[in-house]
Formats: sequence, structure tokens, C-alpha cells
Amino acid sequence: MSSKSPDLARLCAMGRDKLHAHAELYFKQGGASEPEVALVRCGQARAIFKDYGRTPGWFGHLIAPMLLWREASALIALDELMGMPKLYHRPDRRGLLMEYLPATPWPQATPADPTYDRLDELVAAMHERGVAHCDLRGGGNILVGESGQPYIVDFVARIRRGPCWNLPWNWLFRQFVAADRSALIKLRVRHAPHLATTEDRRGLATRGLAERMARAIGQGVRRGVRWLIARGDKSS
Repeated sequence: MSSKSPDLARLCAMGRDKLHAHAELYFKQGGASEPEVALVRCGQARAIFKDYGRTPGWFGHLIAPMLLWREASALIALDELMGMPKLYHRPDRRGLLMEYLPATPWPQATPADPTYDRLDELVAAMHERGVAHCDLRGGGNILVGESGQPYIVDFVARIRRGPCWNLPWNWLFRQFVAADRSALIKLRVRHAPHLATTEDRRGLATRGLAERMARAIGQGVRRGVRWLIARGDKSS
């Protein structure tokens, strides 16, 4: 990672309370299973602070550190790849400071045609580095900058490629790679149908194993988290 500016270095030296004191906007207020997501500023430096430090109960203390570790490890693997946010600092196990990307979510961005090709190239580069995002459906985790540069954010659900000897895990990784590609096809069909090929449309009409697996696992994780939170609330 490139050297930090003095203002960014000051942000990276701050603890949780001071980072919240430098917040100028909250994208999320947080909750039982959601982090606070704040835009923090120090001088000319801005960054995103994702924080579970004020998330109550067992989720904030046990599950949240694992979720942030997953995201941080993906950002480290994708460091210096244009289109991915840079990881700046982890003040502790329940907080993560990363690059602020002034961009618009894909569904509201009406990107130009070349941006679709750039997104395909970005996702291919991400896969080459051994990361499948696993949550690109709908486009909410894909942003578009003013220049048409696509960005990908929120890597909590990611799957990493395993060592070469782990054949079952790498088979699973390939399924999620295919699910990411299917999500890009869906974006073209829905938002730029003139770019979608006959093969694209055929693939969506016969939804494959990869997308079914990704959807089933994602729904199962969300149901499990809701059930655990409900149990925790009843026992408290």
C-alpha cells in the first residue's frame, strides 16, 4: 500500500471514539447484527469506518470480529487492484477503516456501455487473485465513479480459493466464481439489454447450480443469524 498522507495517518492513529467524533455522515446507524458505517474526515483525508464496537451482545463480541476479518483479508488480497477499496487500518477486532469511494450504486448510476466491460474485467481480476465476492446480485455492492470506473465493496460474504490440494473447496470456489459471473449477466440483461447476448439470456432462463447454491447459502446464513439473535434476546 502506498504511503499515507499526514491527514490520513492521523485518521489511522485514532481510536474508536475519536473516529466517531470525526464522522461527518453515517451511511448505517448499526443494529443487532449490522455495523455502523461512517464517513470520517480529518483535514483533506476521508475514509469509511465500519464499526461493530457499539453493537450489543454476543454478536458484536463474537461474530462481528470474524466478519471483519473476512472482509479485511479479502481487501489485503485485492490490494492495489483498481476498483477495490484499500484497507487503511484496523483500530481493533471490531472496527475497520478503509478507502472512501465517492461513487453511486450501480442500479442508480445508469453506467455507460464501456463500464460493463470494465466491470467484467474487474471481476475477472478479482477471481484471478483468488476471491469470489458471492453477493453481487442486484448490483448494490457495485459502485460507479464519475469517470465510469466500477468499484466493488462489502466483502463479508466472500469465498477465498484454497490451496491446490484442497479439491473439494476449490470446486466450491469455482461455483461462486460462476455465481459472480451470472450476477454480471443479470445486470446486463436488466440494465443494458442491448448488450446482452443470446447466450446471456439462455443462461438466466436456466439458472445454474452456482447461482442456486449462492442464493441458498446466503438465505441460510441470514436465517441462522436472525434465529441466533432472537434466541439471544429471549435469554437476556
